[in-house]
Amino acid sequence: MKAVYNYLVRKPTFISVITALFFVYIAFLTVYRVFNPPKIGSAYNMVLEMLMIFSFIPLGLFIIDRLLVTKIHHIRLTIIELIICLGIFLLTYFS
Repeated sequence: MKAVYNYLVRKPTFISVITALFFVYIAFLTVYRVFNPPKIGSAYNMVLEMLMIFSFIPLGLFIIDRLLVTKIHHIRLTIIELIICLGIFLLTYFS
């Protein structure tokens, strides 16, 4: 089990850090919902369900990122990921 944990956290890249923060955020919202349930008719349940459904996308990116870290140096991979993410952001912003 320790080897699996070390493989997931060594050589962090941009996508792995963002994915980890996303899953921590979902876990926080889930625990918050358990102790402070929303009112009936609130959109909070729908938002949390949509975050959980769309969490497959960051999970897929995380798996691809961990596979690429074995092939490409992690600093180069981080620079490539930042350029791609910035390019996608600018493309959607200006179009």
